[in-house]
Amino acid sequence: MKKLLSDGRFAFVSREDRDFILAFDASMHKAGYANNGIQEYVVFGKYKIEYFKPGNKSKKYIARIYFRDDGIVLRMYFSNIDRHKASIESAPDYIKKPFVDGSHKCKRPNCKAMDADIEKCRYRKTYSIDGVRYEACSELSFCYYNPQAKDTQGYIDLLAAFYSIKKAS
Repeated sequence: MKKLLSDGRFAFVSREDRDFILAFDASMHKAGYANNGIQEYVVFGKYKIEYFKPGNKSKKYIARIYFRDDGIVLRMYFSNIDRHKASIESAPDYIKKPFVDGSHKCKRPNCKAMDADIEKCRYRKTYSIDGVRYEACSELSFCYYNPQAKDTQGYIDLLAAFYSIKKAS
């Protein structure tokens, strides 16, 4: 990854962001996850790195790093959040933030009040953290803006709570 990041296309990536990318990438590989390197992207940034469990027939991405002009974004994918709420509730504030800050509230037209008798939105995630009920849009949620290398273990611990992370053989 270090060699890839030295490519001139990534000159816009700050030293702090490079440090995080390298630390997170090393931790993900150690945990048994893989990626296809840095890929071009157009929706949420110029480039992306996607992490998945190798050997699965369908690649289920559990995390992505997006490269944007104003910094990187770590996005993680979670389901069954209530099942893992104890891990989130006891996590440091920087881990807990995207679960509780309201920035990922669903804005789709079919997402009305949760109790309404309408078609369920397939993007809606509902869960409770610290006794508060949240509605989130899976297309907008669980993004960590400008993550820091010193916090890498917290992100790995969060992923381990949701996914069975086994050491690579």
